[in-house]
Amino acid sequence: MVKVNQKKIVEAVLFAAGGPVSVHELAKNTDIPKKEIHKLMKGIAEEYEERDGPIIVIKTIKDEYVMQLGSEYSEIAENYIPRAKESRALLKTLTLIAYKQPIEQFRVITYRGTSAYKHIKELEERNLINRKPKERSYILTTTKEFCEMYGLKTTNPEDIKDMFHSLLGGKKSDEKGL
Repeated sequence: MVKVNQKKIVEAVLFAAGGPVSVHELAKNTDIPKKEIHKLMKGIAEEYEERDGPIIVIKTIKDEYVMQLGSEYSEIAENYIPRAKESRALLKTLTLIAYKQPIEQFRVITYRGTSAYKHIKELEERNLINRKPKERSYILTTTKEFCEMYGLKTTNPEDIKDMFHSLLGGKKSDEKGL
């Protein structure tokens, strides 16, 4: 039987996963020690960085790694990506919450319309947003799961806003523009 290179196994899993890969789960499923997986992941991430290509490998805040497109290539490749489970309207609602957080629910409804109630419910069920009561409304913020899903290295709202600014080419967005 041919012995498969551990590094190639880890890289194949990163590629096939389509999202963050837990070091713990990978160690459990491959019999590769966690310490070795960290070393392999770091090496793979460095190789992709040295290539200066469109694909990057980053470590997330939950001891997971994700292989994804660099932000400068996302817009071009968007037309070729199979459609995600999220509807465009749902993604717009999530984007507004992420960009304006903490934001009152009534403001999201004002900007996005009454269908946003359904979006908010779904996003909360999927644990992508938190919804905390405040007087007669709710305050909405993103969760660690949101950051994990989108490969962000931080949960800090200001860092998330900065990411949006960089994606918009450094432009500041007005409240009605989102």
